[in-house]
Parts: sequence; C-alpha cells; structure tokens
Amino acid sequence: MRKSRLALLTGNRGFFGQTRKPWVSMDVAKMVRVFEAAGLKPEVMPFHAVVNGVADVRDAVVFYAFSQKPNLRQYIIDTIRFLDNGTNFIVPRYDLLLCHENKGYQELFKRRLGIESLASFFFSGADDLSGYPVPFPVVLKSVDTSNGEGVFLVRNEAELVKRIRGLERQSLATRLDLFRRKYLRRKKQHPYYPDYDNRTDCLQYRDYIRKERNFILQEFAPGLTWDWRVQAMAGKYYVIRRRTFKNDFRASGTKLHEFSREADPALLDFADGIFRKMDAPFLSMDIGKTAKGYCLFEFQALHFGVNSVIKSPGYHSRDGSAWRFTEARSEIETEIASGLVRYLDGREPDRG
Repeated sequence: MRKSRLALLTGNRGFFGQTRKPWVSMDVAKMVRVFEAAGLKPEVMPFHAVVNGVADVRDAVVFYAFSQKPNLRQYIIDTIRFLDNGTNFIVPRYDLLLCHENKGYQELFKRRLGIESLASFFFSGADDLSGYPVPFPVVLKSVDTSNGEGVFLVRNEAELVKRIRGLERQSLATRLDLFRRKYLRRKKQHPYYPDYDNRTDCLQYRDYIRKERNFILQEFAPGLTWDWRVQAMAGKYYVIRRRTFKNDFRASGTKLHEFSREADPALLDFADGIFRKMDAPFLSMDIGKTAKGYCLFEFQALHFGVNSVIKSPGYHSRDGSAWRFTEARSEIETEIASGLVRYLDGREPDRG
C-alpha cells in the first residue's frame, strides 16, 4: 500500500535544486500543494534535522534534493544511506544518488542493469592503464564535470597520458615542497626503520599525495553532429536535439538546441526502455546514435537542467503501441511533483 507520509528533504532555507541554475531553488510550496491535492502528507525538513535526530523519518516516502557542492553531496549521501533502512521508500533510490555527477558509477550501474551502450573503462589514475587494450581514438571524461568540461578526444596513448597528467597537475607550492624533500633535506636515520632513505621516502610521498582524478574512457562514436537530451517525467518525454560545434564531437554545453514536435519513435522507445530499467520518477538522458543504433552517454535522476521541460512546446507519451505528442507549456515544480505522484501510483496504486 502506498505510504501517504512524504518526507521532503531540503537544504537550508528550503533549498530544492534546481531551476534556472544549480544555485536557484524550486518553489517548494508549489510542490507541496500538488502533493496535498494527491492525498499525500508532505513534511518539509532540512537534512540536518534528520542527521541530528530532530526529525524522525520512518515508514515514509523520502523525496530529497541533490546538490553539486562536494560537501553537501556527501552529506546528502550519508543522510539517504541512513534512511535507506527498510522502513522508508527512497526516491530516487540510493544507487541513482551515487550516479549523480559521477560518470564512473553511472557506468557500473548501467552494467548492473544490463544496459548495453558504448564500451567503457573506469580508472582511478594513469597507473591503472597498464595492460588494458584501450581502443583509440577514445573519449576521456573526468567523472565529476558537466557541460562538456573535462571531456577530450584522445587519439593515442601518449596523448592520453598527457591529458591525464594535466588533470593531475600539482600546485606550485606542492612541487616546491617535493623539490625540497628530494634535494635539500639533511640525511636522516630511523632506528626502527633501518631501510629508510630520503630519496625513496620522497618518491613514495610524491606518489601518495599525487592529485589523481578518477576518469572514464568511453568508446568514441565518430561522425556525430548532434545528440538528444530526453527528459523522462513519469510517462512524459521531453526531447531536445543538441548540435555540436564545427570540428567538435561534444554537444553538451553548446546551447545549440532545437525544440521539436517530431521525434523518431525508435529514439523514444530506446529512452523509455532505459527509463523503465532505472526505476525512477525522473531521468535526464543524453543519447547518441551510432551505426549500431541509439546509445546512452550519461544520465541524471534529479538536479538536472530544466530547459528541456520548460522550453519545450510539449511532450511525447505512449498511446498504445504508438507515440503521441501533446502541446503543453510546463512548469518544473508542477511536473516534478505530479511526476512523483504518477510514479508512486504506478508502483503502488492502493493508498494506505
């Protein structure tokens, strides 16, 4: 039976991202009115109230805000893992929270769900590369960037290592300290460590503090001049086509968007299949097309760009075995709240 209690977890001052930009909150009061009209009992509370025992969340649907700020992201991850205790229904589920702004875990989660897409590798640093048959050219992506940043096409191993080292470059202060440790320290002895050597210690310290960056290597899809952002909202699909710049393979971040009432049914079928496997009320998908068919580049379950919803002339939905386009102008708060209601009704139609 569907839980009628809804714990709506926000940042400080009721922040629930995002709208125009990641730092601009949705209007939580609008969402609450939609939830109440659907018979839910929303309780708005900040994460810190849950963490510190001020709010007791049990036997509830837990719907929560995301954040791109590193400390808040970890705080949210800790909070949601604590609440994922068997009594609550977490939306989006914990795995999708780990996928947020984390292209590495996205690849692992796709593999778990059996989603076949472009071949990829996931590494923690350049030293991991040894022994792997990297198929050049390949796309290098740092795991925690967006809008096309930290994404490079590399054509050979030397170029790949150079790009990775660029991501790992130490600050000037750190490099000066390493020089001092290597050349200017007086010779030391440690009675309990007779094998101690200044130079060896410096090299070990250098490797230990190296500013490594997790990254993925993804199969390159040649010849793409656009991709698609498909925004699934619990049965509604908003589609925009994103063009690449000339002589660039990246469509993300170009802002060369086309909002169209037409969409290839095969694209919608592909997006619908991915969405159903993810088991979430919302999913923002970046999709490309290769000679083998459509493929999923990246995805987010919340805290995604909202232009595909609010600027679109309408949305696509299934009409039996076909697809139908509905003219509509959408407000993000209403679509988020009503989408969650539709999702819960689809999973558990009886109310408790």
